[in-house]
Amino acid sequence: MLTALILATLVQTTLPNGLEVTIVPDPTMPVVATQVWYHVGSANEGKDSRGLAHLFEHLMFGATTTHERGDYDRFVTRAGGEDNAYTSPDETIYVAEVPPEAAEEVLRREADRMRNLELTQANLDNEKKIVTEELRRKTENDPMSRLLVKAQRALLGEHPYAFDPSGSKADVAATTVASCRAFYDAYYHPNNAHLVVVGPVDPERVMATIRETFGTLERGGKTPEDVPPLYGWDFPSGFELKEDIPPVEIAIVGAPLPPANAKDAAAIEVLFEVLAGGSVDPLHEIVVARRKKAIEAGIETIALRRGGGVVFYSASLPYRRKATAMRVLDEAIAELDRMEWLTDQTLASGKRRLIEDDAGAFVFAAERAQEMGQSRWWLGDTRYAFDRASRIDAVTKDEVAAAWRAYVREAKWIRVYVKPEHVPAYIRMFGWLYPLFS
Repeated sequence: MLTALILATLVQTTLPNGLEVTIVPDPTMPVVATQVWYHVGSANEGKDSRGLAHLFEHLMFGATTTHERGDYDRFVTRAGGEDNAYTSPDETIYVAEVPPEAAEEVLRREADRMRNLELTQANLDNEKKIVTEELRRKTENDPMSRLLVKAQRALLGEHPYAFDPSGSKADVAATTVASCRAFYDAYYHPNNAHLVVVGPVDPERVMATIRETFGTLERGGKTPEDVPPLYGWDFPSGFELKEDIPPVEIAIVGAPLPPANAKDAAAIEVLFEVLAGGSVDPLHEIVVARRKKAIEAGIETIALRRGGGVVFYSASLPYRRKATAMRVLDEAIAELDRMEWLTDQTLASGKRRLIEDDAGAFVFAAERAQEMGQSRWWLGDTRYAFDRASRIDAVTKDEVAAAWRAYVREAKWIRVYVKPEHVPAYIRMFGWLYPLFS
């Protein structure tokens, strides 16, 4: 009933300049969420523009021809709202949550910075310092982040997803005002964006404001090239990495998953929720709790617009041979292949968890806007945001089993082994005793 009411009032249109607009009026919500989804992310960067998608996440809060630097933040704060921005391989999103009376002014500022950003050397130098400090804190000083960046490059090679959205210090240092202007002029146009407004708004009035502000901007730039799907990409069969991580060795076997709009996407989502989304990870139970062959183990999934991946991993103290660690994982996956974890009860429980997680989109404006934006960009239609629960609920046990066969049992595995750069002597000498006393 609630979904039907929302769909009845949903406003969707594309302006003559190519801007896609979605308005979801909901008088029961206390705030208005606005989100501008620019369909460009780090995967669309070239060799001469690495790190620019993330850098623009910061630059867009700078001065425009009509507003001074920091005006956007100050306006939202004074209104009692919040604003932020996010960069991923697939998109860059600018978000705000404000009281209803401030929503139209936020839209005016969003339209203003879409094409009127002042890209000056002083502004660029300031943001380069901020992004460089972020990289220092979040990547350089975090061994696991460093490891993930290394693994991403080694695994994906020439695929556009190979480069971390944060970029690198070298990328940031190489950025010039000219390269920023080229990126801005290429991608920050209405025809590369989707505007979502959710909350207690008058849709006709909001649409009039959007036409008055965004509607006057000209179509331009270029459409980012689509990213090749990960499923079917030519991956290496395996590799080893070293990093200054805690003294453990990590064995990983993984495989790619298809794009988010694949026909069996719902079955894949249910599969991994049933398998590892509950309170007990079955790989941990087999490898750590029962067989005591590692100090940690688990199953993780990664989701991106053009594909994802599933990872089975175990971590052991540095005394076990790589071949042994890989064999332990292979044996555990073979045990999971019996599919004792897939029953009518576990299927129902997994689907219920996914549907409950989705319920927030009917309560919080920002979550609903997020689902609308992602459904349009990842799945091709905003309306998929409203039937996700029914798609999840319709998944059968046979479909989950088929997804397991296709993406796990028949997968061409990629094997990665990670070693620490420094291991204390006492662990090398006595680590083998750990299983005896754990």
